[in-house]
Amino acid sequence: MDRAALAKLIRLRQNSDLPNIYDVELANIPALRAYDSVEVHVVLYPFSRHITADAYRLNPFEEYAEDISTRRRSLYTRVPRPASSLFGILLGIFIICVFLLVKPSEVASLQSIVAILGAYFIGKDLWRDLEALFVNLSKNWRVRYQSDYYAYQVEKNTTLTNYSALAREQRYGKASLLPERMEFISSSNSKTARLKFARADLRGFQHDVAHILAMRFDPSVVAELENTGYMFSVKISLNRRVFLLRRAQEFFQSLNAGQRGCLDFHTAWRSDAALARDAYFLGNLRFLAAQRLVPTIAILYAPDDAPRA
Repeated sequence: MDRAALAKLIRLRQNSDLPNIYDVELANIPALRAYDSVEVHVVLYPFSRHITADAYRLNPFEEYAEDISTRRRSLYTRVPRPASSLFGILLGIFIICVFLLVKPSEVASLQSIVAILGAYFIGKDLWRDLEALFVNLSKNWRVRYQSDYYAYQVEKNTTLTNYSALAREQRYGKASLLPERMEFISSSNSKTARLKFARADLRGFQHDVAHILAMRFDPSVVAELENTGYMFSVKISLNRRVFLLRRAQEFFQSLNAGQRGCLDFHTAWRSDAALARDAYFLGNLRFLAAQRLVPTIAILYAPDDAPRA
């Protein structure tokens, strides 16, 4: 475990000039450059029943997600999902082989072509059902199948990207770091942002701390948020890769009404602790090697621990 990389890694600060904005920062960039990739998953859950997901936004990533969903041009594009198409192709090849074995003279007929095309499209739909079945069957196993975390990937090969980075730095008051891949999830009350930062981006970043997210609340709910509190949870994954095998050191910690800690193996709250897991990934297969509690560690840097920006 790399304590130098984890110490106050995620910083949450309420902006002093705009109290309806909470900025999320990623620290210890020099230490993070030792990893092939770093993943940060952030979940915000306000306690007040009067604050719903419509009352706040996670920017800039919510903006990108909305652009993509409305088919507008965006810095992010959807991650290709070739597995279903590949499964459809394999099923079509299987049908061709059946025709070659049973009726080789019928391979070029209209009926066989329709059957092969039908097998392809059926295979694409069938793969989605099979994938959901694999996920549900193995969710409590040490070796389990999981679908891809990220729906969007960044396309940075444009000159205007550099101008956008400069504009973001002036907007937020410090340099920002865009994830290589991201996912955004909004439910009725909570919101989740999953961010994956590539080693090349971490190495090219010239600062020790990066702005990665802004949580912007409707000004009318800020007082309610401060009075009732919220849970701000993070999952950190420090990844190293050897060919197709990826080793992930995962850490979970939350701010629960301002108190830092985590849930242990019996779902009991442990103050100032973090839940740690060692996992290995091969494609979509995940093997949980070990898990443990890490006491007295501050991965999250709470707003009350630091002067406001």
